[in-house]
Amino acid sequence: MTVKAVLVDLDGTLADTETASAAAYAEALAEVGVGVGVGELARCAHGRHWSQFLPEILAGAGRASAPGAVAERKRQIYEARLAQIRINHALASLIAFVRPMCRTGLVTTAASGTVTALLTCHGLDGHFDIVVTGCDVEFRKPHPEAYLRAAHLLGVAPQECLVFEDSDVGVAAAKAAGARVIRVAAPAA
Repeated sequence: MTVKAVLVDLDGTLADTETASAAAYAEALAEVGVGVGVGELARCAHGRHWSQFLPEILAGAGRASAPGAVAERKRQIYEARLAQIRINHALASLIAFVRPMCRTGLVTTAASGTVTALLTCHGLDGHFDIVVTGCDVEFRKPHPEAYLRAAHLLGVAPQECLVFEDSDVGVAAAKAAGARVIRVAAPAA
């Protein structure tokens, strides 16, 4: 089947957001007296929503801090540092190259405001026909909903999509949707 759409994951695929996100979590947690290393946070947070790991970290440290407040502070820290996030320029160039030939979409579980700000900050806001964020779906990856929604919005069958993903849950989501997948390693500097 012909590829009619190229779909790209954001976190860890198009951009090295995971390192920046983990560093922002570490700083937000430190502000409430919880010391957790960036590497450990990157492992805990990979492919997961804050509600799935922050309560456990705070409880383990004996802190009564509200996880939602820590997550909000992390968002503020993270958004203040968007320009420092490394972009996978090879993948961004590939998207720009294929854009005249097929539809393109960004599929991420990140919040829409943060995604828009990141794309704009790095001049990538014109690279995609559609953007599906965590705000647009009920189920997170590995559920295929985000990729099914992207294909629908682009007017193509999921089997006509080529997906670039980095995580196990993302690859599983794309495959469950019926798309073809290329697994991407860490973004190049």
